[in-house]
Amino acid sequence: MPFPTTPLPFDSGRALGVRQVLAGEFNCTSGYSDAKRDDCAELRFATTEGEELVRAYKTPSLRGVAERAPYMHAGQLATLGDVVAHYDRAPNAPAGHSELKPLRLSAAERRQLEAFLRTLSAPVAAPAAYLHAPAPERMP
Repeated sequence: MPFPTTPLPFDSGRALGVRQVLAGEFNCTSGYSDAKRDDCAELRFATTEGEELVRAYKTPSLRGVAERAPYMHAGQLATLGDVVAHYDRAPNAPAGHSELKPLRLSAAERRQLEAFLRTLSAPVAAPAAYLHAPAPERMP
């Protein structure tokens, strides 16, 4: 299975991003916001330091994951099989620390996990009228 052989570029992940959000003049706590103080708990309690933020990213939903290749934050893995193998091996992080532990899955278990991930793809079960932007309201 192909795995990247060249090192990934440095990427601070949330380490820099959290500080940028907190310093932003238009965030929830700024003078430009009409939010109440209690509406901004995620900013008041945001962690701004620590190795757990380096290369940390918001994990997207698994819904439709089979249609979103390439995988990982830098697109370095081409297939779901590559992703399952990556997490099975649990390689060291290129920077910061990693909480991954080798899964030690058998070949059959890796195939079953990939097959399960493919079942998470399905069309959205909603009336077509709900799948487009609402028409703008007309002023009288």
